[in-house]
Amino acid sequence: MRRLALLACLILAACSDNNAPTTLVDRWYAALSTVNRAEFAALLGDNAKITLDDLNITQTKAEFIESLDEWEQANKGATIRHSVSRLIEHTLKSGNGAILSILVCYKFPSNEMLTQEDFVVEGDKIISSEQKTIADNCTNFPM
Repeated sequence: MRRLALLACLILAACSDNNAPTTLVDRWYAALSTVNRAEFAALLGDNAKITLDDLNITQTKAEFIESLDEWEQANKGATIRHSVSRLIEHTLKSGNGAILSILVCYKFPSNEMLTQEDFVVEGDKIISSEQKTIADNCTNFPM
């Protein structure tokens, strides 16, 4: 019985990995909702690139974190919902990695938009994020 309990604990620990790719992305959107600069500093790799296709902007980790002051003003009263639409796990020389495509519904007080956001994760860090708008409403967001 004791071995069974130990095995169950090990399985639960493996399933609740705080660095699993989907968990990292969940943490990203929680940090985006609360404008948590410290969390972004922990999530992003040192050489991470964040690309906003619609604005033709690519930012470094430091530039992205600096831009959160502006996001904090735009984010007031907003809700953000996200859903993983595709996850591809792969093995790298440096460890495990993943590519995730996420559908995101941003609902602001005066408008909403649906985006596709693609992340590249290596180990326990997000090394790339690319966002592009796919609709000016969230009608096609999966419930």
